[in-house]
Amino acid sequence: MKMKRPIVFFFGFVLLTNLNAQKTDHDWLLGFCIGCNINDSIHGVSHLDFNSEPPDAFHEFIEFSFNVCNISISNAEGILQFYSNCFDIFNAGNEKLSNSNGFNSYPFHNGYDTGLPMVQGMIGFESSSNPNEYFLLHMKFDVEPLPEELLIFGVGLYFSKIDMNGDNGLGQMNIKGVPIVQDTLGWGAITATRHANGRDWWVVLPEFNSNRYYRILVTPEGPQLIGNQIVGDTTISDLQQAVFSPDGNWYVRNTILGSADVDDYLDIYHFDRCSGLLSDHIRFPYGNGVNAGGGVAISPNNRFLYVSHRNHVYQYDLLSSDIPSTKDTLAIYDGYLDNGFNPTSFFFGSVTPDGKIYLNTTTGTQWLHVVHHPNNQGAACNFQQRGQHLPTVNAFTLPNFPNYRLGPLDGSPCDTLSIDNHPLAGFRFDVDTLELLKVAFTDVSWYEPEVWHWDFGDGSTSSEVNPVHVFPASGTYNVCMTVSNQYDSDTVCREVTVGVSANEYGLNQEKGIRYYPNPTTGELTIEVSTAEGFMGQVIIYDMSGKTAFKGKIEAGNNKLQLPLQDGIYFVTVSGKEGILSRTKVVILR
Repeated sequence: MKMKRPIVFFFGFVLLTNLNAQKTDHDWLLGFCIGCNINDSIHGVSHLDFNSEPPDAFHEFIEFSFNVCNISISNAEGILQFYSNCFDIFNAGNEKLSNSNGFNSYPFHNGYDTGLPMVQGMIGFESSSNPNEYFLLHMKFDVEPLPEELLIFGVGLYFSKIDMNGDNGLGQMNIKGVPIVQDTLGWGAITATRHANGRDWWVVLPEFNSNRYYRILVTPEGPQLIGNQIVGDTTISDLQQAVFSPDGNWYVRNTILGSADVDDYLDIYHFDRCSGLLSDHIRFPYGNGVNAGGGVAISPNNRFLYVSHRNHVYQYDLLSSDIPSTKDTLAIYDGYLDNGFNPTSFFFGSVTPDGKIYLNTTTGTQWLHVVHHPNNQGAACNFQQRGQHLPTVNAFTLPNFPNYRLGPLDGSPCDTLSIDNHPLAGFRFDVDTLELLKVAFTDVSWYEPEVWHWDFGDGSTSSEVNPVHVFPASGTYNVCMTVSNQYDSDTVCREVTVGVSANEYGLNQEKGIRYYPNPTTGELTIEVSTAEGFMGQVIIYDMSGKTAFKGKIEAGNNKLQLPLQDGIYFVTVSGKEGILSRTKVVILR
């Protein structure tokens, strides 16, 4: 049985679509469920669906758990195909993928049936020659106890292949666990970037406690070991995350040693997308702390490096001649405890399809932290602690994706397949909460656009990449953006509603539904004066019109614990007849 998706409602937004879009990373599954059931309100799998904007977040009642290691793979149209925790793989019908038993088994894995605790322990690609085939690269791990420490390391790299035509379209694993690298490796840190030809993939993999890196090239025939490279300084393998910049020109790896006496550090390299070789190594420390946790992510414009370190988040400028000197502290953990006892401190990160960066937390919580404008320097990046609420508790996991929307390196010696960069237009927008006619637009286009043209639907235009525009009056405008380069152009249009004040929103005009207390410290009662058996939907928007909460409401079960920060919100209650009531809620914690 296929996953059920709820009806998606929009408020001043439209679905961002393009038939040629590469949406392999548009479904994010995360969370855990050990013996939970349909009546469990906070355990299960959270599904973030980036096919809508803002992403739709809903609860999947699946008895499945992610334990750090995570992939969630969709097809090019953004339809979920399968997901894995490095121990099991489930198909879109929420059943174990056919013929996948033991695909990543190892004696030490006994007892890890809820998933393997490896950051980036697996990665997946759609085959470039067959859209119904997917390649997986995955790692096993082991430990070696020593008198004063516990060594944790990867045990080889393995290849499996999935044919989605198998098992009546639910997928079947037809190649399972073929060794690609047989060596002791760093613990996880599997990451990839597109080869300069625009078709193949480079995977760079660190050897355990070494300065050797393996180079694997994934072609339509599958992965092959090209060789290895000794570069930079020896790296102690411990908790780590490795990332390529979205354009593939930077490779960054953090190392968390978890000691108050030893600094955690960053390794930064330039990367050659033709040869797969690293160069220009830079290493510097950025802090220490017992069991610190943390991760790295790079902004969509390839300039800013974000480093999380349990209680801190830092930003570095990769374009500086002195990268360490640009360290800027963006956030210090504010001490918030989710559900009363779980810290929401900072763990590893990932760039989202809509151009933000999400950071997960170091314990099981219902929150992700958000960098809303990661292309901006310093405070202008708008880092928000607990900016994305999850329907279920998530145990420190995010899916591991490469940048599926990276094209060829035009004009390079390896640009040999005539795969040109045809721009794919996309943007998102934020209405200023104080000046309701002022809107900041963020370009999230792909495939090397060089020229931007904005038509704001009010007679004004702009050629800026990320313009800020003030509309002349309240209303809904059809905003179009066209991106172009020497090969092609693409246009996307979206409706933007501005100037929606509290009075214009029609507050407290409908009868039959009461909201109290208001203001509230978090618990809101919505009293529905209607027949027994009523079932409806509650959507709460913030001042910019973005969905902050979505849930169901029924007669007799109408108290909501709102997972929101302090502020003013607009609440809409809908039933079969449409919108029944709107009001404004003030949250004061």
